[in-house]
Amino acid sequence: MNISEIPVGTNIYTALSSTVLCVLSRRVDGWCLYIGPVPGQSHREEWRDVLDHGTKLKEPAAIAIAASYWHPGFTPGDCPYAY
Repeated sequence: MNISEIPVGTNIYTALSSTVLCVLSRRVDGWCLYIGPVPGQSHREEWRDVLDHGTKLKEPAAIAIAASYWHPGFTPGDCPYAY
């Protein structure tokens, strides 16, 4: 799926492990990916903390994770990475 097909304002999370989440944020200026540790009790609630306080990944790492950790994987296509 092309990231530009994701509606602006949408945030999608995935677990890299039980205590590490990634959040893909589709923004007006493009997209970005945040990563951060969580307690691992309720990912449905914990992803918001990663979005607010997580580390924004650099574009190459974000592309690799977006393509690999969601099904189907996401590709940036013509949607720029938001710095």
